[in-house]
Amino acid sequence: MGLGTLGGGVGVAKFFAELGYSVTVTDLRSKKDLKKSLSILKQYRHIRYVLGKHDKRDIRDADLIVKNPSVPLTSPFILEAKKLRIPITSDADIFLSVMPHERIIGVTGTKGKTTTTLLIRHLLGKDAIAVGVPGVSFFDILQQKKMPRWIVAELSSFDLDLVTQGPSIAVITSLFADHLNRYTSFAAYAKAKMHIVLQHTRKDRSFVWYDRESTRYFPKTYNGRLMLVSERQMPEYEKHASWRIARPAIALAVAVARSTGVPSSILKRRLLSFDAPTGRLEVVRKTRNIVFIDDTTSTNPGSAAFSLAAVAREWRDITIITGGEDKKFPEKDIRAYANAIKKYHPTIILLPGSFSDRIKKYIGAVKIVNSMQKAVSLAIGAHGVVVLLPGAASFNIFRNEYDRSAQFQRAVKRLRA
Repeated sequence: MGLGTLGGGVGVAKFFAELGYSVTVTDLRSKKDLKKSLSILKQYRHIRYVLGKHDKRDIRDADLIVKNPSVPLTSPFILEAKKLRIPITSDADIFLSVMPHERIIGVTGTKGKTTTTLLIRHLLGKDAIAVGVPGVSFFDILQQKKMPRWIVAELSSFDLDLVTQGPSIAVITSLFADHLNRYTSFAAYAKAKMHIVLQHTRKDRSFVWYDRESTRYFPKTYNGRLMLVSERQMPEYEKHASWRIARPAIALAVAVARSTGVPSSILKRRLLSFDAPTGRLEVVRKTRNIVFIDDTTSTNPGSAAFSLAAVAREWRDITIITGGEDKKFPEKDIRAYANAIKKYHPTIILLPGSFSDRIKKYIGAVKIVNSMQKAVSLAIGAHGVVVLLPGAASFNIFRNEYDRSAQFQRAVKRLRA
């Protein structure tokens, strides 16, 4: 239920089709919107598709429902399945259930999941593979000729909603208020994150960034070994790493890699050869006067404030393209982001949306545009750095955060030098 465009739905559909099951793929989006995903599955002739809608008859006829992370637990179709006592699972739960527990390193958190996941994989070298990151299904592991020593998996709160198993090593990068349009409270969102450690035994370990929220919501009764990681554990050589890599990601990834036996000399060399993935403080283009940076994955005000501080350590003249749709963020988080904006005095270009309407009262008069092309065009006269730093969801004028990134990068690359 929910094929999607980022690889997860494709991976699980292939998994069951190759096992010989009768598979129905249902998605609210059209055939055109799902063109790339459907092209990957075209070899599986016996998959049945219901596109542009969901049908309760498909729910009633199913023996098992695999819910895409984008489908809320409150969906009437999911509620129908629960009423009929049809098992509901997710690709993350299947992955955690069938893969060797002792080989899995799971990474969650509000900000820094993808970077930390890929950095851990990089530090572990050929002994590891990363799954669950954007564009990579959990089931891509099945394409490997040999089972790797470590499987590093990125796990969102939506992935963790339904899990009944956990990784042997859990990593929690941060905890900001987010997705409160899907969860009833910040506590409910935090609880979903903590599902990553609920199945831990004495043999399992958790590496948690030492901040107030992460430690506050970590289970009071925990059966594994807890390692709190802070600035004090930062390796001395981190100052030579790319400025784009958040310091918590470095400290956590190094701590995990050390615990698996990777020598410090190798860690240093590998860390210095790593750069953050696309859409995460990604330098898109440099002209004579301006550096353009894409941070489309800052989808809440807490992570946007964090990224703004990182940019401000490198540049003085800053222009930010920010704003978008609200996810029921707490007022205090919006005020905190507004205070960060006031602290660093960037020029502000505001995208439309309900979040933008809320933050305007704290930051005063700003330039508001209704397209990414206009936002980038307004920034042409700037100096220093121009950063796409939304702090909000994208679903009003973009298909998703990746479409927002693609539109920003296209507009930037079309500019005359």
